[in-house]
Amino acid sequence: MKSNQRFIDKAKKNATRNFDASKLDYIQQKSPLNWLSDNTIVDPRFSTPNKVRFPDLIIKGTPEIILEHDTIKVHGELGYCNERTHKRNQDYAKSNRPFIIVNEDLAKMLKLDEAALATYLYYHELEQWRSHQI
Repeated sequence: MKSNQRFIDKAKKNATRNFDASKLDYIQQKSPLNWLSDNTIVDPRFSTPNKVRFPDLIIKGTPEIILEHDTIKVHGELGYCNERTHKRNQDYAKSNRPFIIVNEDLAKMLKLDEAALATYLYYHELEQWRSHQI
């Protein structure tokens, strides 16, 4: 596990804000939700060699809900994401971590504000999660 921690530390040290940082900033500033950024999740069920994921944002609460900001160019067509994005989504599902995806292209096509969409999707996912609790 020490090598995993070294990987995480090195990745964080060498990281620059990802290319959609301004879009994530907008969502954080315009949505009333309580956000965490610069997150690291380690889970033995993840498919990555080091069992680590770096989600775009996490919404604080019980449960914490992951937000991923996707585009068609990077993540694949709507409803048919590429294999890398599919593995990411599967990892979150396998580890029972609720997540939402704000797709920039879909939001533009439907003329939806991404911060408002993120807020809506959060409450939708929260209700789904609560419905599965026994």
